[in-house]
Amino acid sequence: MAIANESRQEAHNMEEHHGAGRYWLIWGVLLVLTLVTVITGRMHLPSFGLVLALVIATVKGTLVTLYFMHLIDHRGANRLVFSVSILFVLLMLAVPLLDLGTRFRGSNPPGSQYSDLQPPDIGANVKEGRFGGGVRSHGSHEQSEGH
Repeated sequence: MAIANESRQEAHNMEEHHGAGRYWLIWGVLLVLTLVTVITGRMHLPSFGLVLALVIATVKGTLVTLYFMHLIDHRGANRLVFSVSILFVLLMLAVPLLDLGTRFRGSNPPGSQYSDLQPPDIGANVKEGRFGGGVRSHGSHEQSEGH
C-alpha cells in the first residue's frame, strides 16, 4: 500500500508545474559558480584550491540533480538514495585528501607541496653537464664513450 501511495504522491508532484523563474535562478547560480571556479582556478591557492574546486563541483552537481532532474519534488526512497550517494562522494573525496595531508612527509612525491624533497631533474642539459636523472661531469661522460 505504501508503494501505491508513493506513486500517487509522485504523480501529484509531477502535475504541479513550477514557473520558469525557479529554473532561471538555478541557472544563474550555476553560472556564478562556474565563474568562481574559473577565477579561483587561475589563482594560486596551494592549501585549499583543490578542496574549493571539489566543493563547487559537488554543489553544482547537487543543484542540477535536485532542480533540473526534479529530485526535489520526490519523497522517500529517491531522497534516501541521493543522500547516501552524496555521503559516499564526500567520503571518496575526503579520505584520500586526509591520507595525503597526514602521511609521512618523506613518502609524498618529490616536488609536491607536501614533500621536502626536490623534484627530479628529468630533462637533459648538455651545456651545464647535466643529463636526465642524475648529474655527471663531462669527464665521466667522455670516459664512458671511450670504453
